[in-house]
Amino acid sequence: MDNGNPSRVGDGRSRADGGGRGSHRAAPRGSTAGGGRHRAAGALSFQPSRFHVIAAVAGCLVIAAGIAVGVFVLQGDEPGYSAGNEEAAPLLYANGEAVPEDFTERHVGLTEQIYAELETRYGLGPEDLYDGTTGHRVVLTLDRELQEAAEATAEEAAEPGGVVAVEPGSGAVLCYYGGEGEGGADQAGAASPHPPASVFDMVIAATALEGGASIDSWWSDEDADVTLTDAVRESRSAAVDSIAAKYGSQAILETAIGLGLTAMADQAGTVHTFEEGAAEAVDSFEPAEFGSYGVSVLDMAAVYATIAGDGVHAQTHFIERVVDDSGNTVEAEQGIRSSQAVKSETARDLQFVGLGTGDAIGDRDFFGLSGTWNDVTAHSWYVGAIPQLSVAAWVGGADQDGDAGLPVWQRVMGSAIEVMEYEPEPWPGAVGAGSDLTDDIENDDGTIDPDSEYCQANPEAAPCGGEDPTEDPTEEPTEDPTEEPTEEPTEEPTDEEPTEEPTEEPEPTEEEPTEDCGGWFEPPCP
Repeated sequence: MDNGNPSRVGDGRSRADGGGRGSHRAAPRGSTAGGGRHRAAGALSFQPSRFHVIAAVAGCLVIAAGIAVGVFVLQGDEPGYSAGNEEAAPLLYANGEAVPEDFTERHVGLTEQIYAELETRYGLGPEDLYDGTTGHRVVLTLDRELQEAAEATAEEAAEPGGVVAVEPGSGAVLCYYGGEGEGGADQAGAASPHPPASVFDMVIAATALEGGASIDSWWSDEDADVTLTDAVRESRSAAVDSIAAKYGSQAILETAIGLGLTAMADQAGTVHTFEEGAAEAVDSFEPAEFGSYGVSVLDMAAVYATIAGDGVHAQTHFIERVVDDSGNTVEAEQGIRSSQAVKSETARDLQFVGLGTGDAIGDRDFFGLSGTWNDVTAHSWYVGAIPQLSVAAWVGGADQDGDAGLPVWQRVMGSAIEVMEYEPEPWPGAVGAGSDLTDDIENDDGTIDPDSEYCQANPEAAPCGGEDPTEDPTEEPTEDPTEEPTEEPTEEPTDEEPTEEPTEEPEPTEEEPTEDCGGWFEPPCP
């Protein structure tokens, strides 16, 4: 099959890094001090002595040293200095503007996560932040315009919702909204996990690809056989369950944790965190039930960001930098962890499997999956990514239809493309790594039903009863042509008669040209 990229794409141009709207990091400002020259007031009225020259040089050295010290103080000590545009407030957006005064009241769950990260990475607490006169200022990864767009979009939904955007490669959270209005719970964080339904199929597919299967491997979907690609794209739950059963809960959880999953709720509602890995929690999860186990909106945005980042997972975080009283950037005690969660070939194949072909966003590559789960309440998901950004959207409510998550995702992704000025970039296309497994659709004797979808697509395959093209053509042609033709032609041409006649016939041609007759000046030939 053609594993190229069939969707519409634009020119793959990237914005230059360094403070542009295409990056959440503000570029440090270099000093741009001017150097105006003053016109001399007039000629010197005296001749300088050696003493005057020495004194002048010494004065210049003192002034130069003072300027150097001043510049050093203004720019700040190592490891760096602030962008210089931070407002006087404890929490700031990525551009240095202060967050709204009621930010911490409206975003209790988000604020708790920010403070937890502040303590873990910097050893600071809320009491160390700017209090109106002194204290540290925390510059967040949140983009003001994108955060406001996410809040407005989610608030317009009739039911509770949550939406998170994560930058692939860096793990920076560019917007986060959990719908905590009027004292509600944070719907985007680990405290309120939701069954992911089909959006978790991408994790199961990743497990299979890492385990050696290809995107063209075949799986049983009750009365039909489908490839892994079609099983995920078409939400074939039975086929996905077959894939999950083959590789098991341990492998699925390990893959999910590597991609960015930090916690999952079991059927009883107990939330298991994975700081120490999956070993302790594996018995609480069945392979065929992963779509029903609750996960956070933040984690699903991180998982798809890892796939969009060619398999590189960066720890999700909310803090870009911390600035002290003097404007110096405080060095973090703990950096952002990053690792190759899955092979780049696996990530590229997953991008192809989830490749969007609809009009969710126009004229650019994206991949994504929708999911719907109904229990006490309805859960509608859409999680997808472009090369520069991953967005996860969830909407809950008893009256919600299955597509409620998609409009939220579209509006937030569309706002991000406009606000961050993301240029269209194509996915590189599938690699097609792994083996085209068929064991899940084979009978006990290794055959496959001739009327199955697999055999209809591969009628010559041996398990379907077709002839093996690698045996028949190689036996008959190698015996007949090599025995009969090699004897007759090799004996007859070696007889003496053919070799003597050609050598005697040319005798007249040797004598005729030697006689002087028949020419203009020679007598006639006898």
